[in-house]
Amino acid sequence: MSEYVTKKQLNDSLNKQTDEIIGVLQSFIVNVNSEFQKVNDRLDKLDDKYDLLVNTLDTFISRIDKYETELAARDNQFEKLLAWARKVSEKTGIPLENL
Repeated sequence: MSEYVTKKQLNDSLNKQTDEIIGVLQSFIVNVNSEFQKVNDRLDKLDDKYDLLVNTLDTFISRIDKYETELAARDNQFEKLLAWARKVSEKTGIPLENL
């Protein structure tokens, strides 16, 4: 048996090692890709939930703003009516309860 390796033997051995390394890398890439896809799917679901939550909060805030505007308009109208009632009370001499 010779101590030397032929060029063909070296190439064959290197090709075999390279093929094994490529196989391991391909398997790793497939696994990593699968895990990234799972993470992306979870993030997409979280995005949908976040959007729903933000839309719900926007709707509630809009309703509160509208309600506060209605209350302010009502209070303003009440103050006008109360001022008118005080004037009428003064002119007619009929006492008005303290409101």
